Amino acid sequence: MFCLLVGVTVLYMTIDAQIKNILFPNFWPEMDLPSNLHEGADRKLQKVRSIRSLPSVRLTNIDNVTYYGTIKIGIPPKEVKVVFDTTSQSLRIFPKNFSTNPVPLARSQSSSFNPYIVDNRLFHERYLDYNVTGFLSMGTVKIADINVERQVILEVVNISGMPDKHIFKSYSNISDQKYDGILGLSYQQTFEPFSVFYNMIDQLLVAPRVFSIYLNRSSSADLGGVLIFGDSDPAYFEGDFTYVPVTRRGYWQFTIDSIEMNQVKRSTYDWCRGGCQAIIDTSTWKIMGPEEDVSAINRLFLSNIYKTCHGIAYLPLITFYIRGKEFTLNGEEYMIRNPDNKSTCITVFWKLERTYKYNVKWVLGMPFIRRFYTEFDMQGHQLGFALVKNAIVHLENDYIF
Repeated sequence: MFCLLVGVTVLYMTIDAQIKNILFPNFWPEMDLPSNLHEGADRKLQKVRSIRSLPSVRLTNIDNVTYYGTIKIGIPPKEVKVVFDTTSQSLRIFPKNFSTNPVPLARSQSSSFNPYIVDNRLFHERYLDYNVTGFLSMGTVKIADINVERQVILEVVNISGMPDKHIFKSYSNISDQKYDGILGLSYQQTFEPFSVFYNMIDQLLVAPRVFSIYLNRSSSADLGGVLIFGDSDPAYFEGDFTYVPVTRRGYWQFTIDSIEMNQVKRSTYDWCRGGCQAIIDTSTWKIMGPEEDVSAINRLFLSNIYKTCHGIAYLPLITFYIRGKEFTLNGEEYMIRNPDNKSTCITVFWKLERTYKYNVKWVLGMPFIRRFYTEFDMQGHQLGFALVKNAIVHLENDYIF
């Protein structure tokens, strides 16, 4: 089940890239889109008053593999649970049950929310051997007490032509579905009507153009994490940020200088030497890299650790060098309880599950963010990393030593 989120994200990144070219010109005929927004136009944005009044979303942590928060959609507002995904741009809602005869959710008696439908036509997309059908809707989205008007919502109502064992078949049959959709927070180069964060900026709802995220590593804590708009909150991190330029917009992409084990330079355990491209992904519980590299890392973990979770505290350190600074994960941070069998542990290091554009070799997901509070700065075209407060803790309830 914990593989669901990765599969959903991969599928809809493809749809995002194509849907606008097919339908968008006919969906928004009356709106003037600012052509100069991505050029740093001099716009007077609403300033956040104080660090404590920053708009934020509380996150729920499910087994350290899924973090979701609640937004509200439509009039009257209906609560919707979404995963926040920095590798995609759209707001997508998945109904509890996929329909064989899809109708717009806002026109359906069983609809879970009631946005304004912009157009009655279906959109159809083909991904591999699967057909994806849905509607584009427009409505008010309330996130972190901010009302984003005229937000485009992608309502997925049917996925057909897939084998019974495909993850979407399993998804549609889950009665205790943990979340209802995905809200994209990728870095867009131009104004994107599908992007909630870009609409916040265009409607003068947030300044500076920054959001940040804290993820709690304790799955039993009341506060699973926080997504903050407009700044970063020092309540969750200590020391200074290390800022690294975004090398290519679209993904939150940056350069890793090298990846080493136990800080032994020029050793066998030295990856990404000479620098490589990476992205930050808030929607995946994994750290993914080239198959040869992650296999070398995982070979060093004794099999009894996977079976009994003993000895995690004695595993080697893995250090990511970013802009000359060390960002180190210990065994307690790159091994997690298996959500399907909590008496065993699993590694978060996995091979890349798809081919990314622009020579991306590594994807740093939740395990990295749990250790390092992350700031996404669209105004300064950079990412910032700072050590989470009380990050070096032994969680006896989560691990056996």
